Amino acid sequence: MKKNNLVLSMALAGVLGCAATTSSANTMLGAFIKHDGWSLTEIDRFNADTGKSTAVTTLFTNFNMHWDSLNIQASNIVSRGAMPMITLMPDGDRSDDMLSAIVAGDEDVYINSWIQSFKVWRDSYPEDQRPTILLRFAHEFNGNWYPWGNNPEGLKAAWRHTHALFEAAGVNDSVEWVWCASATDVDDYNDVTLYYPGDDVVDWTGLDGYNWGSNYAWTDWRSFDEVFSSAYVTLVNNFPDKPMVVAEVGSAEPGDVPDPEWGQEGDNTDASESKEAWVADMLTSIAADYPAIRAISWFNINKELSWALNETSQSGLSNTGLEAYRQGVQVDHYDSTFTPLNTTMDTGEEPVGGKGKNKPRNDDSTDNTTSKGGGKKKSSVVSLTTIEKSAETMAVDSTVTTQQRLTGLDRAAFVSRMPEVVGAKLREKQANGFRNMPADVLEKIREARLRLAR
Repeated sequence: MKKNNLVLSMALAGVLGCAATTSSANTMLGAFIKHDGWSLTEIDRFNADTGKSTAVTTLFTNFNMHWDSLNIQASNIVSRGAMPMITLMPDGDRSDDMLSAIVAGDEDVYINSWIQSFKVWRDSYPEDQRPTILLRFAHEFNGNWYPWGNNPEGLKAAWRHTHALFEAAGVNDSVEWVWCASATDVDDYNDVTLYYPGDDVVDWTGLDGYNWGSNYAWTDWRSFDEVFSSAYVTLVNNFPDKPMVVAEVGSAEPGDVPDPEWGQEGDNTDASESKEAWVADMLTSIAADYPAIRAISWFNINKELSWALNETSQSGLSNTGLEAYRQGVQVDHYDSTFTPLNTTMDTGEEPVGGKGKNKPRNDDSTDNTTSKGGGKKKSSVVSLTTIEKSAETMAVDSTVTTQQRLTGLDRAAFVSRMPEVVGAKLREKQANGFRNMPADVLEKIREARLRLAR
């Protein structure tokens, strides 16, 4: 087995040499931007300030909202060459237990209306430029701050029911489903895999995580590795056929002062830290040690803390981290072009993910679109089976060249380039702090998050 793995790794080293400059092995840039997609001015400002446009822009919505607003937000994002990652939160005025209501079919009218309005919006674009959306349904389910959290069976059942409605409507070829957990388990189960609804209904795995600094009594300044390494390894090991998105990431400012209104009673010992250094380390670490991360979305507003890169911080000063971000994303690894997962290569192999909608076409037509349009385009993404078959030949003849391109997932699975898992004690300390947070403070945090969709 060790010999076979060595041969495979040697072969992949050659493939990765060819893949290093191709977009499919890269990480797509994204952000949640001030005014939630309503303002083209804010989208343009973020892209100009960071020096590299987003490929994905995050939105928040819930079951009280319809496509009459999303139509504007999503269209603004697409007009700037990005694709919307729509965070659909199962929260609304009709039920205190929305997951059960979804499973019972009580929300079918709303969901089907949402689907039909989405279809009308999608079909308003030329056929070869129809946008793809990433749908992040019921995110951070392994936390205690949302009404849909801490309920693995309910989440899985509601997810599968909702996905089935999209499938019945025939729109899943334009939707990529993002199953997105908190990087820190704050629930009764401490096992994020219990929430997974199945490979057939998930396109991406995802993680949200923040460096809260020392602003809470139970938080500390944590590096990107300390926030994400454990959860990343768990997802790659358990769901190796899925690419990953870091759908929310941010860092506090060292100048943030603990705010008792948010339950923050920390000691401000992070005053000597550097957000610039944190951002630079994040971008370097992702490129070097996190090959399954195919997209990353910076949380660019100031809320509980000063997460943004180019706004005014909690202390009244300009946010920091922008220059490190601007410099860090200029390398070829970070990409402004959105590449849908449901593209196929000329060999007829099934792309990573193995989902029905990703299977190669059976006709003789060719898929050609512009890369920014979000429609189907010819791709060279290669399946794991193809890599395994070619490994022995490539190891024997080192002169063999290939144009095959690997996803970050392939590299994670076969080169075994995993980050070292660090920060276990700090992670558990933070988890316990959230679990014991006073109910009124937890409600304030929950309401602040839900207001993003209103």
